[in-house]
Amino acid sequence: MAGSASRSSQQLLPMMRALAFDLKDVDLFKLLENTKQPLKLYIFKVYILAICIGLPIVFLLDFLFPNAEVPDFELGIELIVGAVFIGPILETLLMIPVIYLIRKMTSNIVYVSIISALIWGTVHSLQVPLWGIGVFTLFFLMSMAYQYWDTHSRGHALLVVMMIHALNNATVILLGALES
Repeated sequence: MAGSASRSSQQLLPMMRALAFDLKDVDLFKLLENTKQPLKLYIFKVYILAICIGLPIVFLLDFLFPNAEVPDFELGIELIVGAVFIGPILETLLMIPVIYLIRKMTSNIVYVSIISALIWGTVHSLQVPLWGIGVFTLFFLMSMAYQYWDTHSRGHALLVVMMIHALNNATVILLGALES
């Protein structure tokens, strides 16, 4: 029984490789792996990318599920401090061991980032179900950024992820304030 499962997976792997395209050729990945630029510029580019991909997803979810539960935050100093300062620091520090555990299973940076984003999306969905879908892109991009920068400097990797996360959360708070 185990032998037939092994043969099936051995036959499936070449088919999957034949169907897959090399993700490293996609410009998005070239942008993310380019760590030979100023940190501020890199952070800004990835933040803009996260917003340009993430916001349309959130708007689409809002359109498709108009009665779905949304995160209920009271706008105030506690929210700003928690979401823009404390949350990005804590979640980045928690994201690192998750990435290292996933890297024990695969060294493929894209797969590690997808699995990390799925985990963080699931964690965010525990509070509000659709919230996890909305944060998937952000955590995918942050996981990619962390891994690329970590090869040069752990400190820069931490700073990049925390800043992207803080900017994203600040944008969400600002949009929420404008909406209400």
